[in-house]
Amino acid sequence: MEEGKVRAWYDKSVDILYLLFREGPSHEVIEADPDVHLELDENGKIMGIEIWNARKSGLIKQVAKAITEIAS
Repeated sequence: MEEGKVRAWYDKSVDILYLLFREGPSHEVIEADPDVHLELDENGKIMGIEIWNARKSGLIKQVAKAITEIAS
């Protein structure tokens, strides 16, 4: 994965959005909020974010809008 790139997956069957910032083995997962989980590396840096209820909360629309703005 290229540095500075973010990958995103959305599973509509369970309404979970996953954002991956860096690949590699994760060391710890922290529940930042009941619907937000942070995947950390061994140095405590965020590798990925899992967001539950992404559509229900309206976040999926905001992420889609941001991606569209960046791409244009």
